[in-house]
Amino acid sequence: MGYLEHGRSSSTDIKEGARIELPLWMAEILAIGGISDELPTGFITVSTPAPLNSKVLNALSADPVNVYLRGQSMYFYKFAERWLAMTGDDALLDTIMDTFKARAAIVNDHAHNTRSALLTDRSEFLGTLDQTEITLFKAAHEASKDLKKWTTVNK
Repeated sequence: MGYLEHGRSSSTDIKEGARIELPLWMAEILAIGGISDELPTGFITVSTPAPLNSKVLNALSADPVNVYLRGQSMYFYKFAERWLAMTGDDALLDTIMDTFKARAAIVNDHAHNTRSALLTDRSEFLGTLDQTEITLFKAAHEASKDLKKWTTVNK
């Protein structure tokens, strides 16, 4: 697997201690039992990925609504879910849950208030959301339309 470290090098071995970026699915397999830098018991040790580093988590703790999640990862919550399954980090779980709750309220507000000043620049707002939040926005918006339709028919 030396090509992971050296590109198209003729080397077939990875040097001990080498730092290599791997896809999460591969890291999950190789890191069984060695998720923490402090407890290197697995085949590899895994460092915290950029979308979940301390700078991002501090920003989410300070003001989750104004963090550009899509810039971190288009599938931020799915990525965090997989990482949490590997690490079991309770502090990270709390931060991600608080972030989702705070942002879901704003997404819901935007979805239900289609005529308000909130949606003057809808594309800018939607561009900051990760895929889970976009799905939530679409579902809330459709539910709002269906409710309005139902209430006008049943008057």
